Amino acid sequence: MQKNEREISGVDIKKRQITELMHTWLHDLDQADPAPRTLRRYERVVQHFLDWYIQQEHRAITPDDFTPIAFTSYRRATQTTMATATVNLHLCALRRWCAWMVDHQILVTNPLARIKGIRQQRVGEPNDLTDSAINALLREAQRSRHPLRDYAILQLMVQTGMRIGECQALNWHDLTLSEKRGTVMIRAGKGNKCRIVPLNGSARAALTAYAAPLLGVPSSLKAVALAWTTINLHDRSKPLWQSQKGNRLSATALWGMIHGLICIAAARNLVPANTTPHMLRHTFARRYLTDHPGDLIGLARLLGHSDLNTTSLYTQPTAEELAQRVDDLSLNAYH
Repeated sequence: MQKNEREISGVDIKKRQITELMHTWLHDLDQADPAPRTLRRYERVVQHFLDWYIQQEHRAITPDDFTPIAFTSYRRATQTTMATATVNLHLCALRRWCAWMVDHQILVTNPLARIKGIRQQRVGEPNDLTDSAINALLREAQRSRHPLRDYAILQLMVQTGMRIGECQALNWHDLTLSEKRGTVMIRAGKGNKCRIVPLNGSARAALTAYAAPLLGVPSSLKAVALAWTTINLHDRSKPLWQSQKGNRLSATALWGMIHGLICIAAARNLVPANTTPHMLRHTFARRYLTDHPGDLIGLARLLGHSDLNTTSLYTQPTAEELAQRVDDLSLNAYH
């Protein structure tokens, strides 16, 4: 009996320690003004995970136990009792908590960085987001802790289709900006291939708002474009996106930032719960082909594809489009 009491006491102490980390994280989030309902949901998610771990391992979890296998096991367990959207929301909240612990040097890496949400059966086409979903994410970015930076990152990714790693690796000298046009040179493309992608008005406007205070000029495209040409060689080689500590924003942190925005928007049913940052690239590709039907060669150049078969995936109809086509068949007596 005494041994069991000591074991229970040890579990309580460890659980209390990890719960304190959770409450500190939620307090930090509260300072960033998220919706109170989102904070309550995050707390329920983390508490559910902590209770599940105790049931599985008969002890409370510690930061050393925060491994990909632990969260993969949790995902597998919740799939049997929760809806797909709910499981993905749980993963999203836990991923954001782990990102906070990485920022506070409690964890070395985010164990959920490469753990994907559950995807429902589709017909093989890449998922893309609606205009309302994109706008919801952009609005959340403008309410984030680093609104100008986060909004510019989102706009640059959705307006160019670049990958997360490509966006994260950008330096100031990779962009050219003028009043009427601009380009971004992606040097860290897949397969070590370099490409140049044009910047449209939305991307240039977001970059202007982000760069103006950093360059010490008025927030106008003309002023920023002029200042851009006068940046000295040392500053031009610096990373375009910086963390709060002034270092290059890591790919994990960039991923976590976008996932955090997705979690907030998904909690309000503004974006699908299975949304991922990579869907920004899919959205760009699908919209490009909608506006420029059949231009696979142009899209392949923009996306950095060397094989048109890869690009042709974006021509496949969505599940909803197939359903509508089947419904519209002349064979359908109820059409």
